[in-house]
Amino acid sequence: MKSAPVFHPMRGGSTALMVLVLFSSALSGCLMEGLNAEADAPDDTETDAPVVTQDGLFSCIEHDGLERCWQMHVPEGLDPDEPVPLVVDLHGYSSTSSSHKLLSSFDLIADEEGAIIVYPDAVPGYNLPTDTQENQAWNAGWCCAHASRENIDDVGFIAQVVNLTLASHNVDATRVYASGWSNGCAMVQRLAMDLSHVFAAVGCMAHYLIHDASDDYSPIPVMEVHGFLDPVVLYETSVLSLPWAEDMWTNPETVDTGAIENIHEWASHNGCTGSMEAFEVNSLYAIHGFDTCENDATVQLMTVFGAQHNPYENDNDDGTLIGNVYIGTQGLVKTSHIVWDFLIQHSKDAGEEA
Repeated sequence: MKSAPVFHPMRGGSTALMVLVLFSSALSGCLMEGLNAEADAPDDTETDAPVVTQDGLFSCIEHDGLERCWQMHVPEGLDPDEPVPLVVDLHGYSSTSSSHKLLSSFDLIADEEGAIIVYPDAVPGYNLPTDTQENQAWNAGWCCAHASRENIDDVGFIAQVVNLTLASHNVDATRVYASGWSNGCAMVQRLAMDLSHVFAAVGCMAHYLIHDASDDYSPIPVMEVHGFLDPVVLYETSVLSLPWAEDMWTNPETVDTGAIENIHEWASHNGCTGSMEAFEVNSLYAIHGFDTCENDATVQLMTVFGAQHNPYENDNDDGTLIGNVYIGTQGLVKTSHIVWDFLIQHSKDAGEEA
């Protein structure tokens, strides 16, 4: 399998088939002719249509002076006349789209359910002065690493990817979702906040909302899945898991959150009323949350009792020593399928459940 490409400012010698894809402007949010959809497309995109290059499995564009790439999974046998859901699935810190595809199982779900999955890659860079190699990171707020320090425009890039996919495939724009792991999960929650007009619902694994609220946010359903034994992004607090974050030492309150606090924060953003309730409880996991919210934007926390930082059913076999430590649930808890079942209940049709 081809490894994720190294991202640099756009290279003039890219070996690729150049495909000019026309898509909606930032202000109009217009979709390609023939889409059977009513939701607005992302408006956080550039005015000019980007040039898409193909490099093996990867599609790439220039965005904000950087070459940004992603992979896409389109199941065989999709009915070209039937609009399908789209899931944007984000890898974690130091991971890649190629590794994450193997971890999350969303390709399998797409084949079973009929959906398109896109796997964007973050920008690589150095976190600490002692780092010997670059790692990919998303600008999810105060995390992570160079992406946060350099204020990489990941929101704008992902908005571009969604728009390009809407323009090139028969995607139901009322059913665009996001998922991801760890730093990718924090990025997913930033997307929910900043692009709530684009995403119908989000559900992700092992991180929290760590970015400021947006004045333009309109409540959408949110689910976060967390291992109770997580030693990286702790279930009770995020502070001790981030020794490289300067704010942790100078103002811990700016980075202190946990799974319970996070779900209450989303309940506040979504105008939920009443007390937290239990939706499902068994010997392996529990799902709690709030169901009476604006726009029917339910908020849920899934706690996997025996899981650590990787609550997926698969092991994180990315070839690194640390990555191999993050074993999954060995198929006992199919968290991606549970997240999918949560996502697909919701669409952008008047804020109602599908």
